[in-house]
Amino acid sequence: MTAPTTTLTHRELWDAWSRLWNGDFAIADTILSRTMRVNLPRYGMPDPGTLSDGPSVASWIAAFRSSFDDDARITGELGPFIVGDYAIGRWVFEGTWQGGRPAAATAPAGTRVTFRGVDILRFEDGRIAEYWLSDDQLDLYAQLGVLGDTATASQGAGPAEELRERLAELPKDAGRKLLLQQVLDAAADATESAELRTASGEESFLALGVNSLAAVVLGELLSELTGLPLTPTTVFDQPTPRALADHLWTRLTTTAEGASVSLTAALDRLEEAAAGLSGDDAGESLRTELVTRLGALLDRLTPAPEGASAGKPVEAASAEELLAYLDTRLPHRDDTG
Repeated sequence: MTAPTTTLTHRELWDAWSRLWNGDFAIADTILSRTMRVNLPRYGMPDPGTLSDGPSVASWIAAFRSSFDDDARITGELGPFIVGDYAIGRWVFEGTWQGGRPAAATAPAGTRVTFRGVDILRFEDGRIAEYWLSDDQLDLYAQLGVLGDTATASQGAGPAEELRERLAELPKDAGRKLLLQQVLDAAADATESAELRTASGEESFLALGVNSLAAVVLGELLSELTGLPLTPTTVFDQPTPRALADHLWTRLTTTAEGASVSLTAALDRLEEAAAGLSGDDAGESLRTELVTRLGALLDRLTPAPEGASAGKPVEAASAEELLAYLDTRLPHRDDTG
């Protein structure tokens, strides 16, 4: 005789959800809808489309917990408040970080962290059908040293910006080699297999032991490193670490407008150097030459409006006109103080 199925109340489902986050992964397939919908913050999270049932959600939670000690706990702090088929509550997470994710963390392993968040659940047919998360990841990242010194954070570059700057200074082959090593290092962290750091990059991810759970972690690690939104699907769309590194190279060295990052980096360096030109004769001579060459370049890059007559050629402009033009294009260095 088959035992009757027991339908859990909304409160029982809420409590079971908390147990799932605290490591009771076996209950995931019992309490979560097989067509569950997950809504997550845009950055620092996996693609919500990959989290649609008990096993996938449990794998994601396990990946998060893998960076913390076994005693790490989420505890209800306010609520839950249940209205109809919805429940909302605030929680606090406390645990000891063991290292690993996020890859940009500078805090030592053993750092104790506490951060808070709010969960919203929607119930349907005795299961959790939809989930919304809002948590203070900025607070967590600050405790793990990802943000550096908050007093000077605005003055420094983040990991993604630093990586782009490094790539802008490297030849193409060297840049691709750097990215390949970053991919292999991240894959080694995701699978906890140090051997992957010395792999050739030609093996398939599956042959290297990167399963679906490891792909979630790998995507998060590379997203943190590159600043690009990457999903497990993105990882498996590239069959090998080398193919993924080439994919990252293309995305990192091309801006939204299609211009090379190395070109914009060169312009940034030019602006910085021009702002420091001296006021002596040598500096003035260089300034005049710079004006002439930039003016000619601008004329080549700026198409004339349709039907408009050609403007005055730069060669015909006076020195005063050229200097006035440069004053509108380059920042002035403040020498008064």
